[in-house]
Amino acid sequence: MIDHTLAVSPAAAVVFHLKQGFFLYAWPMMMGFLTILGYQALARVGMMGTAKWPVVFALGSAVSMVSLLGWVMMVRGLHMIPFYGCGVGLASAMMSRVYAVTLPVHPRLKIPVLRVIWRGDSKGIEQLHQALRAPAAASGTGVEAARPKV
Repeated sequence: MIDHTLAVSPAAAVVFHLKQGFFLYAWPMMMGFLTILGYQALARVGMMGTAKWPVVFALGSAVSMVSLLGWVMMVRGLHMIPFYGCGVGLASAMMSRVYAVTLPVHPRLKIPVLRVIWRGDSKGIEQLHQALRAPAAASGTGVEAARPKV
């Protein structure tokens, strides 16, 4: 039986529906997005070859845990799967536009700051290529030293 004397405040109903919307729609998208973002970052850090193994291990463990959390959340209902897929697709599309991720040292703060170079940023790409050529040219090894001088 329904008790018609029970009064639910509008604020409680709004909070309930906001939480429901978040966990049904936004949460699966965030989990899918973070999973792909994490796996892409793990692959790039692992391929650099300069990261120490504890860093790669910790990053790999964290990414796997996020991925598993996303899959556990999908078990709650089939209606969450398309939103998880949308998050995965969004992260995949975004990461395909990334050309490089660098950690230049901030001139005033003297700490490394994350910088993303996008594929359409020709100025940033050229600066990256110049920065990569400078150490090879200074040491007399690499591609610059192998090219004949004209």
